[in-house]
Amino acid sequence: MRKFLKPISIFLSVNLLTVQLVASAPQKASRKVHVGYIGEKLENVPDGYKKLVRQKMLGLINQNFYEFHNPVDLTASHREAVSTILVHNSESFVGDLANLSEVAKLDYLFVTKLTNISDDANRVMLKGEVVRYNRKTQNLYRHEILSYAEDLDLHIHAMKTELVETIPHSVHGIERNRVYVLIGVGLVLAFALSQTFGGRIGQWFGEDDGGKDPDPPVG
Repeated sequence: MRKFLKPISIFLSVNLLTVQLVASAPQKASRKVHVGYIGEKLENVPDGYKKLVRQKMLGLINQNFYEFHNPVDLTASHREAVSTILVHNSESFVGDLANLSEVAKLDYLFVTKLTNISDDANRVMLKGEVVRYNRKTQNLYRHEILSYAEDLDLHIHAMKTELVETIPHSVHGIERNRVYVLIGVGLVLAFALSQTFGGRIGQWFGEDDGGKDPDPPVG
């Protein structure tokens, strides 16, 4: 019976530590930041470059430190509001963004407007802007674009710094991390038990050869 006292005491100690750890952990309130990308209004832009712009913008805005809402889902659930915004009516543009951000519960909204102003059929020069709307402050942040399509990455890098990395990160409370705490405690407990029992595990599975007579010496 004495050989079981040590592992039982370890088990109880680890459980007590777990309870204290969870109880004493700071209870951060969960705060998810929701960011939506509405899409693009593109004029005189070849189809291949339309796909390029969409790919670049999704790569820019779709980040893992907030909850991202893509243009396809937003259009499916708020088709009329999205269509109204993409018209870019200067008199109602801010109000249209505010309306969608409220009904869709989005903290930030992005939308792109670009026109190909090149006279050269073999080169595409994009002129326009990417707009970010902040629902809390009701402010617009505009990044103006004027560059050849192949140089768009220069603007992407700038917008990442100016428009994306300045968005607050989602905050998750202790509930999301509880499973990792329990896994860690389980590993500690397993290691402690293995060290406690040592060679007895092999004996339990019939691998104990302690009862056999030793082999006689050779020679």
